[in-house]
Amino acid sequence: ILADIKSVFDILNNIATDTTNITAKVSDINSKLDSMDECLDEMENRISHLEDNKEGRAGKMANLDKKFMKAWDRIKDLENRSRRSNICIMVLPEVIEEGKPMEFLSKFLPEILDLPSGIEIERAHRSLAPCSKPSQRLRPIIMCLPKYQTRELILLKAREKQNIVWENHKLAFFQDLSKEVQQKRRAFLKELKIMRDHVQVTFTHSGMVGLEVSKRWCLNTSLLQNVELQTIIKATIQDFYQCNPKENSDVGLLWDTLKAVVRARLISYVATC
Repeated sequence: ILADIKSVFDILNNIATDTTNITAKVSDINSKLDSMDECLDEMENRISHLEDNKEGRAGKMANLDKKFMKAWDRIKDLENRSRRSNICIMVLPEVIEEGKPMEFLSKFLPEILDLPSGIEIERAHRSLAPCSKPSQRLRPIIMCLPKYQTRELILLKAREKQNIVWENHKLAFFQDLSKEVQQKRRAFLKELKIMRDHVQVTFTHSGMVGLEVSKRWCLNTSLLQNVELQTIIKATIQDFYQCNPKENSDVGLLWDTLKAVVRARLISYVATC
């Protein structure tokens, strides 16, 4: 019995020792968990601080973007204002000016545009690019005029003449605009072409009683639901292409002519209804 009791006491001592070790390890784990809690709290505070800073910086960046875009708009405006007295002359052969563009233009412009002699030119030069090769597009001549009225007069004369041909070269006169404005104008031309397809037609009657005043006609799109009119339009298009085959024809000219023919047929149909 004494041996059994001693064995039990030994077991109890071992259990006590193990319990003490477990308690120490649990205490160590608790201290580590407390340290981790502190680290997590610190991380949370730092993340919250970074998020607050990010929001503040985002607001500052948005404000800077607005200021930058405003400054960029002003720069573009100043650039275009600096070009307002400039004219670009396209398709003039290279080196035709023989290194003296101002002297050449002062003689050339009055001759080709019927302008008074003695036009004052502040400066003139080719666009800043390498000399064009035979297969490349010719560099334009950019001309700066000291008077805005002279620039307007030259552009007006060019518009009045429309087709300006000099030594088998069809010349063109344009405003000198920045790249951004040119891109916007190209985008607008696409929309303008669509608008032209639906523009009003103006008629000026002469010698007809009661129709002395110009009249305007615009297509009533609801007429396109008319089956009879649909048949007429289809027949008109078929007749047009029989008389004007697509082969060896300019697509743009063919399309504009077809629109004019269809429009005239529509006007005739509406007038007889």
